[in-house]
Amino acid sequence: MFYNIVLSVLIFDSAIRGVHSHPEQTFEKTRMTTNQTVSRNGVYSRGDSFDTENLDTRFGHSGGKRRCKTKKSFSKYHPCGNQLCLCNRYVAVCRNNSLFEYIPKLPSNIRRLHLICTALPVINNSTFSNVSSLTHLYLVETHIRHCEPNAFSKLSKLQSLRIGYNKFTPDNLKRCLTSVTSRNLRTLALYAVYINGTFSGSKIFSGMSNSPVQNIIMDRTYIDTYSIDDFSPLKHMRNLSLQGCWITATVFEGTSNLTTLWLSENALVKFPPFCNQTTFPKIKELFMDGNFIRYFGAFELDCMTSLERFSISFNPLAYLEPNTFSGLPRLNTIFMRNNYGSSFRIRKHAFNSSRLINLHLGIYEIHAPHMSQQAFNSCNKLEKLDLSMSRFENKEEAYFDVMFAGLTNLKDLNLSGTGIGFLPAVIPRVMQHLETLDVSHNQISWWATEYFRNLNSLKTLIMASNQIDTIHRFSFSSGRIQSLSKIDLSYNPYSCSCENLLWFSKLLKTKKATNKFMNYPSGYLCSAPSALEGKKVIDTPISHRYCLLTPVISLVITSVSVGLLLLIFTLSMVYRHRWHLRYFVYMLRYYHIRFQRLVNDGCNYRYDIYLSCSEEDVDFILENILPRLEHELNLRVFIPQRDGIGNKIDGIIENMDASRRVILCISDTFAADHYCEFETSLAYERVLNERRDLVIVILLEEIKVVNVTKTLHRILTVDEYIPWDCSEQGVNMFWLRLIQHLDYTDEPRP
Repeated sequence: MFYNIVLSVLIFDSAIRGVHSHPEQTFEKTRMTTNQTVSRNGVYSRGDSFDTENLDTRFGHSGGKRRCKTKKSFSKYHPCGNQLCLCNRYVAVCRNNSLFEYIPKLPSNIRRLHLICTALPVINNSTFSNVSSLTHLYLVETHIRHCEPNAFSKLSKLQSLRIGYNKFTPDNLKRCLTSVTSRNLRTLALYAVYINGTFSGSKIFSGMSNSPVQNIIMDRTYIDTYSIDDFSPLKHMRNLSLQGCWITATVFEGTSNLTTLWLSENALVKFPPFCNQTTFPKIKELFMDGNFIRYFGAFELDCMTSLERFSISFNPLAYLEPNTFSGLPRLNTIFMRNNYGSSFRIRKHAFNSSRLINLHLGIYEIHAPHMSQQAFNSCNKLEKLDLSMSRFENKEEAYFDVMFAGLTNLKDLNLSGTGIGFLPAVIPRVMQHLETLDVSHNQISWWATEYFRNLNSLKTLIMASNQIDTIHRFSFSSGRIQSLSKIDLSYNPYSCSCENLLWFSKLLKTKKATNKFMNYPSGYLCSAPSALEGKKVIDTPISHRYCLLTPVISLVITSVSVGLLLLIFTLSMVYRHRWHLRYFVYMLRYYHIRFQRLVNDGCNYRYDIYLSCSEEDVDFILENILPRLEHELNLRVFIPQRDGIGNKIDGIIENMDASRRVILCISDTFAADHYCEFETSLAYERVLNERRDLVIVILLEEIKVVNVTKTLHRILTVDEYIPWDCSEQGVNMFWLRLIQHLDYTDEPRP
């Protein structure tokens, strides 16, 4: 029981997400033609012709109160049946009434009656006496509790009976169905009917052995086990739908005359043993979508020699064996979409079939290594192949050359979302009858100039959402755009320049583009240049007049403009950083001079002291400090303001390098002097390079905070400096410390 509950929850979860949801439909069209389309979720859509007013869609598909509180308009309907119903032409709707003992008299032309959310607890011989001409009767949530044996006997013209969202005991339902004696009955639908008891073995159809009914629909009715015996009294049944019935097991014995069988959206874990003890000589359509089937072997359908269409989408299939369908001589369409098996493998020759025309494998991420390159061998009659969302990233031409080699009659190929970065060359070489090609949502950015030349039958080309940025007159063969009925090149990152899009922009601005190009014009936007980013291609200024300048002239103008901009930029940067550049040049010269000195004698100095001070402090230095240095201490002192000649910068570099020590006389004027700043930087450059304490700092006055640069702050906080004091004791202390520094050894520091 727990296992069944889990499976039921999984099924309803997929239904809520819209994966397998289908409207209630009939099998009045017992044969579907090959041009019928596949619904969005990938499962075959059945035709629905019984209700031109779409009343089933309004009332038959939602649960609970939503079936009774429709928002659909009945403005075209008028009251009828004692104001209890609404009528329009041949259709009558009676809804949301508290209690009906019988159906009121309706206009004589009414042929279809819908009883929706109306209490009809008892159905007897007189219930439908006023509407005996009905051909279609719909009883949705009518709270039926009891059916007398002759309940529907007066509806002799009834062609379709549909009962939905009602509760029955097996005996009560059996009595109801036994009373359906119309010789015109073709469709019987028990949609979402709750049977209070076990369906299997209940023989609810035992009283319908003479009924001509052909179409049985029991979708969303709990059945658990499907057995042919339960439907054996229905001798004329040809089409059976058991979707969403929580079927977990099947029993097959004897011969079945079914032509269509729907077992979708159930809880089947194993593929039913159709051909073990049963034959299906007439079945043409089999649908097994939305189950939990993992294994589906070869020859399991060989008894269905008339099978034309087979669908097993939305199953976690593990593999598909070679020649799985080779024993089905009439099979022309296979749906195997959205199979979510993590390692689903398709062997070589898996689709070997002499009649296969349509093959749908898309909307599931089957990895290319799990699909044999010979999977489509012997499919030379295949006309439609859907491989959308398969994983073909990083595959080269040789892979597709083998896979598509035999598909010479293909007319429709879907490779959307497969991750390919190029158009396989095998397509125009082999598929010359191709009419539709979909390679959207990939990484394609270019293709060979003559790629579409041999695709003369191509009518629809979809290349949306790729990486195409350039389209020119050589992108398509001459006249190919004109021969296409539909073309989709939208949502690509177009580079809107004259070189890339002049021809395409002109084409989009023609009247033909409105009908021929899909998603036009909103889907054709520029990604570059930045000035046009997000702008529609048709709104750009690209035109012949706009693009008159030749590429050469444009290149010359661009080069000259760029050259001028670079020159202006260079000059501005040189001017802005002129002091840094000069310092760099002088430092190069300084290193050259120092190297030459070291090469010549290595340690001879021309001066003992290089004294750096500001212009304002020169007189003070000459009067108070210099005489004692030169006369009493007998030192050779170089002062730029007194001894310098020629280029001042050159003199600073040359003479400082020729001096054993450097004295910096710091003051407010020193801090503001650029030459003093240069001398300071040069002196500490020597300290770093020569690794000796050659700089002596004299503080002539307290420096104002505003004048303290980063360099001075470091000097005054890290290095030991000698302050000048005008008092007699201060002067003596000054000279004592200065002489100590001058006598200190200048051995290189470690």
